[in-house]
Amino acid sequence: MLLKSGALLIDRLIETCPAACGNVFAAADLAEVQEALQITPALHVLLLDYQPVETTPTGAIRWDETWCVVAVVKHAARRDRASAQQHEAAPLLGEVIRGLSNWRFPLGPGRAGRCKIVPGPRPGVSTTHAYFSIGVSVVSVTERAHDT
Repeated sequence: MLLKSGALLIDRLIETCPAACGNVFAAADLAEVQEALQITPALHVLLLDYQPVETTPTGAIRWDETWCVVAVVKHAARRDRASAQQHEAAPLLGEVIRGLSNWRFPLGPGRAGRCKIVPGPRPGVSTTHAYFSIGVSVVSVTERAHDT
């Protein structure tokens, strides 16, 4: 299940974040997209880090994954641009928090993982877009080391 939680996060965000209008993307979806052609508003789901935390005698490994959900909005062409960006991003961020905070997802028969909101990267601003991030910690489990 290692790194497959990204797809689960995307599905959950599509389901619980109507302010994104279905625009929820993985890093691979954005690889060739020029910033000027980005769809907004949107949510981007990016892997920040993963690390093994525990190995059981049966070979199962528990992993902590840290994902980043980035709300992307276009700049408003006004003097109060920063305020307008924050105003536009706030509903997206609120839906992400409500949709993922303590969300339990399947890890396999009779097992579930849980999402936890954690600090994410600082917001970023370009000449045309603003990026507001939320960190998401996810636990996943692989049955044996070769299943990763």
